[in-house]
Amino acid sequence: MGIIKGIIGIYMQNPILNTGIIVGVLVLGWFLWTYRKLQVMALTASIKAEVKEYLVGEQKLELALNWVMKQNFYKNSILKFIPAKIIKWIINTVFKKNKSIIEAK
Repeated sequence: MGIIKGIIGIYMQNPILNTGIIVGVLVLGWFLWTYRKLQVMALTASIKAEVKEYLVGEQKLELALNWVMKQNFYKNSILKFIPAKIIKWIINTVFKKNKSIIEAK
């Protein structure tokens, strides 16, 4: 019970600032969670594009981009406001980072 009183006492010293900090941390956590989901989607799209043997270079990137943009998570989140160039960059970065794993599959 003493811990709760201590937390409430610290919070009530400056409630506006502390509320702003709490909201900021929650928004940052939500953005990080969304970005992490985008990375997983980019990895999946890269693997799907790599499996298609008839595609080369830019065609694989376009297929991966189109696949990511068709997903409901992309359509129903803040990601739909991010330009396609940035999504392409993320897909390309994830592919380069995990190239050996993707090409092994």
